[in-house]
Order: sequence, then C-alpha cells, then structure tokens
Amino acid sequence: MKKLREFNRFDCEAFFKDKDVRVMSHEDWLEYDADGKNPKVVGTKYKTVIATDRTEYKGADVAPDLNAGEQVIVKVPKPPKEYKKFSKITFVNPTASVYGTFMSELSVKANDVDIVQPK
Repeated sequence: MKKLREFNRFDCEAFFKDKDVRVMSHEDWLEYDADGKNPKVVGTKYKTVIATDRTEYKGADVAPDLNAGEQVIVKVPKPPKEYKKFSKITFVNPTASVYGTFMSELSVKANDVDIVQPK
C-alpha cells in the first residue's frame, strides 16, 4: 500500500508535555532544488535533547525517564534565536511524524520556539 503515513497523526502536545527539552545547538535548515543543488536557507534546525522524561507510558516494564538523553531535531521556518547552550526550549505549534524501519524516529517541525534563558 502507498501513502499510509498521510493518515498517521502524532500527538506532539501529549508527547512533549511531561518532558524537559534543552537546546544544544542549531544550524541552517537547507532545502535543495530538484537537481539536489543550489541550497536555499529556509529556516533553522535546532538540535535538542530530552533532559528528563516524566511521561507515564503504558506497560509494566517501562523504565523511568524512558526517553531522557534522546536527541530531537526541530525545524523552524525562522532565523535562529539567541540562547545559551542547555537552555529550556519549547516548540510553538509543533507537528511531527514517526518514521524509520522500526518506527522509532521522529521528524519535528514547529512554527517557532520559545527559549528560556537560565538565570
């Protein structure tokens, strides 16, 4: 069957609700023309890490802090914001899709990010 992923919906709000996500770095989000050449900057890719995961997952054998330490890259169609490494970051209107052979990869896009600078 084809195009099945179009019907998968990932609940970003529920997934990120009980997680403390921190920004580590950023780079330009580039898109290329049909020939795979002529890169064009279309926004920013923030590399983040889940510092703590307090989500309650189903199942008896689920380790606490299950996704702590996992990296999440979020693509935002805006220039980068200033931040200090390991600042708390939240995603504004995020959307995501799960992909990969084992359906264990997450592709995240957001309209913007909010970054809370440490004091």
